[in-house]
Amino acid sequence: MSFDLAVWFERKRLPRAEAVQKHLRMCEGASGVAIGHPAVAGFYQSLIEEFPELPDQAGAVPDPASPWSAGLDVSEERVLMPMGWGRVAAVAPRVAELAGEHGLVCFDPQAGVVHAPPGLRGPEASRLQSCVGLPVEDPDPETVERAVRRLSAENWFVILEGSLDRYVQVGAGSSAGVAAGGFAVEHRDGSPDRHYRCVLRDLDQVVAVFADFARGARAWSVEAEWEKLSM
Repeated sequence: MSFDLAVWFERKRLPRAEAVQKHLRMCEGASGVAIGHPAVAGFYQSLIEEFPELPDQAGAVPDPASPWSAGLDVSEERVLMPMGWGRVAAVAPRVAELAGEHGLVCFDPQAGVVHAPPGLRGPEASRLQSCVGLPVEDPDPETVERAVRRLSAENWFVILEGSLDRYVQVGAGSSAGVAAGGFAVEHRDGSPDRHYRCVLRDLDQVVAVFADFARGARAWSVEAEWEKLSM
């Protein structure tokens, strides 16, 4: 089983559901799913300079720098990339970065996340990071909520960073120093003396805190006992 990424061109921000359907059709070999664009070929050339394709000849020794578990599916519309799971941490973030440099969308079907290029991001972009998976620049509300709801013993923290040293983060269970089923939530609003923490037991409340932060609310919609932290 491989870890897959897909890269293609879009003129506007793409909703997750539409990206899922486009990716499925691409994997089925459909054409006309995305817009053919010269940037796709430019991305492909940059990609294989860093991460060479597998050799065409049977029995040929692959380049050690190649992370692919099968041949790349390349057209003027898209590049589909299957890689071995052991190479994901080192390669996948660079693939998403290269896509952004070429003005292309990078779709992660495992997490259902659309990585938009800089030209399709908002003016005050935030950054989402989970314990597992790729960082997401300027995540939409659905992506933020899905990340929080995927919290588990293995995927135990989520951080949403804004500008000017503002962020909200959550840790789940014993890894975050709270009882099983609990969530340690922290937020910082600029300076160290504006750093607070609370413990919640309802995941819906955690989702609401992240949604409040993402939309820049000045007051929380969740009732919680926030404790000021000394840094």
